[in-house]
Amino acid sequence: MMFFLFLSTLLFLRSSADGSIKTAESYWTLKPNVLVVNVDASDDVNMVPLICGEAYEGENITWTRNNDENLEAQGNRIVVTVEAWKGGNFSCFNSEGSYLDHTLVLAQWPFRKIIKNTPEKGYIDCSTNNYGGSFKCKWEWGENRNGHVVHIKATRSHGGSNISCSVDDRGQSITCLDHDYCPYAEEVERINLTIYFRSSFVVEAYNTKFYIMDIVRPDVVPISRINKTSVEVTYPRSWNAPSSYFPLMFQVVRCRKREKCDCSKPNLQEILITQSHQLPVTKGTCVCVRARDEFCNSSWSDWSQYKYVYLTFVIFLSKRLSCFTPI
Repeated sequence: MMFFLFLSTLLFLRSSADGSIKTAESYWTLKPNVLVVNVDASDDVNMVPLICGEAYEGENITWTRNNDENLEAQGNRIVVTVEAWKGGNFSCFNSEGSYLDHTLVLAQWPFRKIIKNTPEKGYIDCSTNNYGGSFKCKWEWGENRNGHVVHIKATRSHGGSNISCSVDDRGQSITCLDHDYCPYAEEVERINLTIYFRSSFVVEAYNTKFYIMDIVRPDVVPISRINKTSVEVTYPRSWNAPSSYFPLMFQVVRCRKREKCDCSKPNLQEILITQSHQLPVTKGTCVCVRARDEFCNSSWSDWSQYKYVYLTFVIFLSKRLSCFTPI
């Protein structure tokens, strides 16, 4: 204890003489055994106090950094150096060399480099295909960055919530479920989602807020043949029922004969917004259909394409944006 007090006093005096070295005041617990130090500049040097555990006061405790560096500091309470991004995993052991505990120290910069910012979708892109209370968020890694999710926090704007999230197998998206969400009730509070990404010993926090109704995007619309002159569009299987309470509106693009059908440029085609489920078709024409929630100004689904080639009906339910005749 005397050593710890002496070291703390020494560090305080040193920080007064040299402004670049200071005892970190802005550090906080991200989750058990993980401390985050807020670093303002790339040349900051912060001193962070660590404790092995309240039960080990007065014992002969030794420490290692990243499992391969033995620290000179000993005892239950020590102070370690964090230089900019140079955090570390600090483990403590008893006099017999048995592992007792550890603390992972990460540095948080004000910069954002671990994942990319896209003009259309920002850093985090969240969506859901219905009003079931689940949603998925994805991102793209930054250049030359090998990162992973270290923590996820999802709550409603006020009060408690019951939202669980998990990282998907590829590590580039998360799937969440709001267990208290009710599709028949008014959604009065936004979901506040924060994802913490770690690269080496640097951590960055990315936040987004949204209502479920803002991120709803239906799956592609099925198209089926009725007869030689008409087809039927139906609701995706994943969409909520009944349709009278969760109606969809359809956007239809018709391509004339001998005309390349490009759904990515609907302004060059004939556009029809309809609630009808039946559409007329003629030989040699192509129809593109997509859907969105009738009551919310949310996202359109991907395009479904249908081409009537003589007496053969070919259906495409994909993200491809051009019609063609298969061989």
